[in-house]
Amino acid sequence: MKNKYNHNSSINSNESQLKYIYRLQLIHLRLKYLNYIINIFPVFVLRFILFLQQKKIYLFFLTQRLKKKKQLLRSNSNLKIYKNKLLQLLKIKSLTKQKIKRLELDIEYNYIDFLLKKRKHLNKKKNLLINSRQIKQLKKYIRIKELLFKTKIINYNQKKESINKKIIFLKEMEKKIKQKINKSLLKRYKHIISIFPSGIAIVPVYKKIPFGTYILITQQKYYELLERKKIIIEEISGRILIDFYLANKENKKMKKILFNFY
Repeated sequence: MKNKYNHNSSINSNESQLKYIYRLQLIHLRLKYLNYIINIFPVFVLRFILFLQQKKIYLFFLTQRLKKKKQLLRSNSNLKIYKNKLLQLLKIKSLTKQKIKRLELDIEYNYIDFLLKKRKHLNKKKNLLINSRQIKQLKKYIRIKELLFKTKIINYNQKKESINKKIIFLKEMEKKIKQKINKSLLKRYKHIISIFPSGIAIVPVYKKIPFGTYILITQQKYYELLERKKIIIEEISGRILIDFYLANKENKKMKKILFNFY
């Protein structure tokens, strides 16, 4: 009876050790994500400010260019001169036959020249309208982006408080769980985390396949893993193995704690 009791208690202790170490990993992964959110936002703010500055510089450049174009258009608009010249030519009456032919040629040439100048002038006006529309659209775009940015900052400041509370809560929970874990197992866990930057030290196994790999574990090892009599280590990576069913059970338990806080 005594041996049977010791056997059951060893299974339960190994199972509880796997539960606690897996919970610790879930807490660490969540803390890593929450810290990432807090640290990435100032980077986003800086990038957004630089982005807006670039847009404003471009807007200034467009407005200056538009002003210059308008000034040039005013200074180079000699259409009235050409029009007056044509009218003067048309008013001439008392001319010889030779002079009439030359006059006709002059009128034709000046008329064509006038039409070309007018077309150029209209095209320039059209371009000015297009540029002014671009400026209006860009101003509108900047205003919208600034409003969105302000709302994002307000939302972030509201969320930041709850995230910080969540981090404090998880760190307290982490301390309590660490006290329940075997020192040698905790040491191994810390060593694995230092090697793998992903922070995954405990890997669930489903049908002899550890998650994230295509390497099968032996049938004997898989049975031992399902029995939960001892801690199983993956030979190649050195990671701690946990059966999928136990891991899934812990995921469901920890989901409310990790995600339903803010």
